[in-house]
Amino acid sequence: MHGRSLFVAGLVAAATGSPMLAQSQGRVPIPYRTYVAINPLSIPFDIASAEVESGIANGITIGATASYTAIEHKRFTTVDAKLRYYPSEIVLDGLSVGLSVGRTHFTNTVENTTGEVVRQGFDYTTIGLLGDYNWLLGTRKRFVIGSGIGLKRVLGNSDERKRLDVPQPVITFRFVLGLAF
Repeated sequence: MHGRSLFVAGLVAAATGSPMLAQSQGRVPIPYRTYVAINPLSIPFDIASAEVESGIANGITIGATASYTAIEHKRFTTVDAKLRYYPSEIVLDGLSVGLSVGRTHFTNTVENTTGEVVRQGFDYTTIGLLGDYNWLLGTRKRFVIGSGIGLKRVLGNSDERKRLDVPQPVITFRFVLGLAF
């Protein structure tokens, strides 16, 4: 009699879509779907960024990043929207690949026609490919450490890009610390 009751309970659970069914399919509820992070390298270097990312579906997130980087005479100020896919289908944790679209304000020092060195700027749109990895650490898996690399294609006037020495493609590196909620 006990075996038949267990069988009937299993059929009812399967028919009603109870949590027992979800567990049998291997799905694990995720306590956090959003994080906010910053780049701590802004303290010793002229490299700063802040980002937010949030899950919108199994393994898919949308996010935004704002950054400022100064290397020698080149300065990049960017804002990007990002779409990421996590092959494990667990958002925010592990390997992700993605796409970005953004806007960059770039300045560099150049020699003008009179021989004077001046700072000049160029604004352009970018599209990019991303490869990132996030670790969720701590007892509650809320502390985010993120790293990654990206390649952005500059969509702008090629003469202006060459004149100001804007690289093509622009290579980006990501290192952030943050909290998931």
